[in-house]
Amino acid sequence: MDLQSMVALAARHGASDLHLEPGMPAAMRVRGELSSAGERLSGGLLKGLVRQAVGDANWDEFIKRRSHDTARTIAGVRCRLHALVSSRGMGLAIRLLPDVQPDLNSLNLHPALEKLCELEHGLVLISGPTGCGKSSTLAALLQTINQTRAAHVVTIEQPVEYAIQAEKAFIRPRHALF
Repeated sequence: MDLQSMVALAARHGASDLHLEPGMPAAMRVRGELSSAGERLSGGLLKGLVRQAVGDANWDEFIKRRSHDTARTIAGVRCRLHALVSSRGMGLAIRLLPDVQPDLNSLNLHPALEKLCELEHGLVLISGPTGCGKSSTLAALLQTINQTRAAHVVTIEQPVEYAIQAEKAFIRPRHALF
């Protein structure tokens, strides 16, 4: 089994997350509940999947740091991948991102956040714990700017999750160097 088929299976099941760990079956989170699928995954298979996800150019850094974050489209689904080394060996945590561009209304964000989109200069930081909506909030703010005015916006993200198509604004996502 390869990464393409695993992500495609998770997408068919409507999963938001796919967890791959040696010695365990693949685990999918569907509507908040984790469930296992298939046979136990071998360490060798997972090492190959992690190497595929990380890429040869980042492999040495992954081995040194024991983790790597990236985003890419797999089996037609935009995904955020976190490669890691646990006590069981190399594994992956994959977030399947929605194919719709979030906006302030769909995320039910406070209307005061729209004022951030009117700023001409400055720095806006979005921070918080894993899974709290930082990337979705950033994408919604950028989409608001993109739809309302001609601006040049530079973002610093790791990984870059949402690919925003230019409308009125010129948005340059940059990878964080850390």
